[in-house]
Amino acid sequence: MEVYISLATRDDFHDMIQLADVTIPDRMNLHELKKYFELFPDLIFKATVQERLIGFCCAGIDMYQTTGWLLFSNVSSEYQGMGIGKKFIETRLISLRQFPNLQRVLVTVKDTNIPSIKALEAYGFRVRHTESDYYGPGKDRSILELPIVSHLFQSENPQMKVKTEIISL
Repeated sequence: MEVYISLATRDDFHDMIQLADVTIPDRMNLHELKKYFELFPDLIFKATVQERLIGFCCAGIDMYQTTGWLLFSNVSSEYQGMGIGKKFIETRLISLRQFPNLQRVLVTVKDTNIPSIKALEAYGFRVRHTESDYYGPGKDRSILELPIVSHLFQSENPQMKVKTEIISL
């Protein structure tokens, strides 16, 4: 099986929202997804198998372009545990290389999401702190941080874009 990771487009809206309705129904809607496409059009990626959407993710950057965010990652339950989430982490980190003043990357994670925490730690993320009620009452999140050493993180070509990547599973 080959999984393709590539830049998502507005043409993917419908499939992305359908997948979100199944996997993260309380966290994503069409209006929110449209805002992400307006804010970060070069930082939203999708995973497909035989042209079928099986996951999507988004990175973001603050207004000063010093703090990147891994905003969300979503993989269909039938494809979880196959390394797609890790490839989404890697893809977003690569895409953030285009920001030369980047100093750190942050991500929020539910404390019980052990697979995501382990995957993020494998890329060097460390728990910075836990914020109570981050997404509302009782929805605490840990904030993980990856400090950036700019001369190690920057690509030789700062305009480098993520190309379609094929993962054989």
